[in-house]
Formats: sequence, structure tokens, C-alpha cells
Amino acid sequence: MTGFDDTTWRCGPPPRKGQFQRFPSRFWFNFNKFYSQFFEYVKGDEVILAEGMRVLNMFSGSLTWGDTTDFRSESGAKIVAPYDDLPILSNTYDLVVADPSYADFFHKQWSQDTKDHPIPKRILVEAARVTKPGGLIAILHIILIRPWKEANVKCIARHPVFAGENNVIRCLNVFRKKG
Repeated sequence: MTGFDDTTWRCGPPPRKGQFQRFPSRFWFNFNKFYSQFFEYVKGDEVILAEGMRVLNMFSGSLTWGDTTDFRSESGAKIVAPYDDLPILSNTYDLVVADPSYADFFHKQWSQDTKDHPIPKRILVEAARVTKPGGLIAILHIILIRPWKEANVKCIARHPVFAGENNVIRCLNVFRKKG
């Protein structure tokens, strides 16, 4: 990809069954359309990674592919740890995807500890730490996340994500790790 991409993604609402926080339907279809180097196969929530690709899904314990991390043990994540202090070596993953709770209201549905819902800057800095140089970080959020100097990244895309009628419109902020 060259230049900056701001293509809108039309998705549907998240599935009604399963864990409370889920990606919008057709999200991975769109992701694969724009960033196909990471996947061999995508159909609905079924994903097969391309050979040799390492992917970390932050805040996504319910996913069944790649490595998953969450601070909630009941999420089923492979790695249960604070989002900003992951027990993962630096420069491990080709792609890190994060879909954090983005307001106290949503965070309270996950945890009674409301003093520290996930902060975008801390998410980006930690995601960049565990991403290989040249790898991608994708954060789905309601705000445009800036490429903080501490993260050593360049913002390469911001995709508005329409998640169905009367659903919150979010933005997929995509960064490439420098180096």
C-alpha cells in the first residue's frame, strides 16, 4: 500500500450470540480485502493465518485464531495480563489488532474496576513494542488515534467502520511500526 488510505468499510452489527464485545460482521472480510498478506482464508469469523504470520488480538479472548490477550480471565484469552504490560517479548508479532472498551460505560460491563479503562496511547505504545519492525498495528476505536512519538509508528490508514443501522461508527486506526 502506498500513501494514506481512508476507505470506508461497510460492516454489519456484531453477532448477537457469544461474548458481549465482538467485531462487527464482515469486519475480517474487509480487513482481508485491504491487508491480505496476513491471511490465507477468511469467511465470517473463521480465519486462517498465512504461513508464518504471527498475530496478536488484544482485548479479544473470544477469537479462536492467533494469540489472544485480555485482562479478564473469563474472556478465554490465551494471555491474561494488563493491556499495557504484556508478558510478551518485544518484536514478536507481524500484526497486532486491538478492540478495547472505549468509555467508562462499556468498561463497567467488563469490569468493576473503573479507575483505568484502556487508554489509547498506552494501547498503541504496548502494541508497537510487541510488533516487529515493519509490522502493522490496527486499533478499532471511536476516536482518531495519533501516532505518538513513543510508539515509533507511522499512521498509514484510518478506515471509518459502519457497523449497521443505528450502530456506533468506529474508526480502524492502522499504523506501521518504523525500523
